[in-house]
Amino acid sequence: MYKIPLYAFDEHNDAFYFWHKAKFEGYFNGPLDLLHIDAHDDIDPVTSFKKSLYFTNDKQDGYLAYYQDFAKNELKINNFIRPAILTDLIKNVYFIYPKWRKFKEKKRKFNLASVFGEGKVLKHNLRINEKTLPKVYKVFPDLKWFEFSMQKIHKIPENLNVILDIDFDYFACIDSILNHIMYELEITEKQYGQRDIFLANRTLPFSAVGFIFKKKENRYYCQVTHRKGEDISYLPPKEEVVAEIDNLVETLKIRKIKPAVITISRSCYSGYCPKDYGIFIEDELRKKIGAII
Repeated sequence: MYKIPLYAFDEHNDAFYFWHKAKFEGYFNGPLDLLHIDAHDDIDPVTSFKKSLYFTNDKQDGYLAYYQDFAKNELKINNFIRPAILTDLIKNVYFIYPKWRKFKEKKRKFNLASVFGEGKVLKHNLRINEKTLPKVYKVFPDLKWFEFSMQKIHKIPENLNVILDIDFDYFACIDSILNHIMYELEITEKQYGQRDIFLANRTLPFSAVGFIFKKKENRYYCQVTHRKGEDISYLPPKEEVVAEIDNLVETLKIRKIKPAVITISRSCYSGYCPKDYGIFIEDELRKKIGAII
């Protein structure tokens, strides 16, 4: 058994719920730094929600159910980190990208807030100075600043108290999943007959999607595909995956990283990590992760 909670789930937006669960159950109190081990930063800004980001029941009844629903229905796999900053789960973000990524290291400071602190309409990177600050807080009372650092594993600062968040696509990744997604829509015979008129529309080349019309057994269909880009993937031999897991765990030990909770996203349903790799990575990671907790 692990001394601290470890939660594994299928897609990364669920991390938001499990961070709330760990905080609710007393594994940490105030916001912690996020150590985000991933092939993607997942820090895209989200501008609005249907329901408030903030749970307002003082008795905390339904707290976990609220955030479980919020994670599944309001968040996506690329935008769950900023809302966690507003809800006092995360202080600063350390995005640790894999060696196969050709990213450049950087460090920036951002801010975010919701209009009137209601948690529904979000604003990002507001321009603020000493003169405007009092007015800003009236409109954005929940304004928060955070540092975003983007670096490789060996640059992790020492002695951090963190939320440790790991995505399997750090170890093996298909990064061009749009090339393999296709939607098939059934259409009418009339629409099928007018397909040449539709395809002649001069705006279609700018749509980033393609259309293929087909007739099958006296029924009519339109296949919609994303325009194919470069196929990007990193699918190393299994022994290299083991070496990367060992390197990650050893680096966390050496740098004296102290996780309060660990979340791991398989990312197999979305297609970013192939399922056979996902099964292998989870088995190896669970065996090795005990060394730091």
